[in-house]
Amino acid sequence: MKRISALICAMMLVLAVLAPACFAADKVADDTQAKTSLEIVNSSPEDGTEGVAVDNLSIKIQFNKAVKPSDKDADVRAANAKQFKFTDEDGKKIPTRVYYSDETEGLILVAADPMAAGKNGQMKSDMEYTLHIGKNFKATDGSTLAAPQTIVVKTLNQMRSTIIYMVLMGLMMVGMVFFSIRSTKKAQEKEEEEKKKAKQAGLNPYKEAKKTGKTVAEIVEIENKKKSKQAIEEAKRREELAALEAKILEEMRKENNKRVSGPRPISAAGSDYKVKVKITKKEEPAKKKEYNNAKKSGSHGYQKKHKK
Repeated sequence: MKRISALICAMMLVLAVLAPACFAADKVADDTQAKTSLEIVNSSPEDGTEGVAVDNLSIKIQFNKAVKPSDKDADVRAANAKQFKFTDEDGKKIPTRVYYSDETEGLILVAADPMAAGKNGQMKSDMEYTLHIGKNFKATDGSTLAAPQTIVVKTLNQMRSTIIYMVLMGLMMVGMVFFSIRSTKKAQEKEEEEKKKAKQAGLNPYKEAKKTGKTVAEIVEIENKKKSKQAIEEAKRREELAALEAKILEEMRKENNKRVSGPRPISAAGSDYKVKVKITKKEEPAKKKEYNNAKKSGSHGYQKKHKK
């Protein structure tokens, strides 16, 4: 029994001696890992994304640790800002701005600042831009990235996008017009069909009386008045149409037929033209024969007339 107690005491003594050393080793390992494990968890947009908006080009980056420096660490904030830069396909640098999130730990926003570069810093469509992140970017615990990182995005081709948009708008307008015409035509056909059915079926006074709560006699009287009114309106319309046609025909007749009140001599119009009557050779024998016959018969009237 004494031996067991002694053995237990010896084991407890060994554990008491070795435990602090073990905890110290674990702490050193944790500190070493903390200073070398800053990593990018994800980004938005992700690396290789195409069709990014040209205006306000920016990338959100989520780290696995807190990276926002305190207000007192102005030097760290300035040093971290220098670890980010945008470049285009030609290698031209575009200034950047770095914004730290107050709500989400480890989240930052890196935005291109073309206005700081003047006219030559304007972002272009259908252009590949690369965000470079230096390995000296520090977290709040002092850890840094193991190696430099890059995120590549490509901006939207605005010309192609505009053409596609215009084509889609044109197709949409054509579709709207087509379906509007089709819908209107179907509505008209349905209305004509209903009118045709109603005309063929006629009015059912019993059904209408049941529907409206009026008596059959009242329904019939109303329908007769309606038909009488329609007949009067139709007759009036036909009379107006006939009167209009007659008026048009009369105006056409007056326009085509120019009449005078009676025969008038040509001199009444101011002309001095006189008609000269000539006796042709064919008419001379007949006139001569007529003269001889009158002379033989003693026609004084003809002689006097001839003498004159």
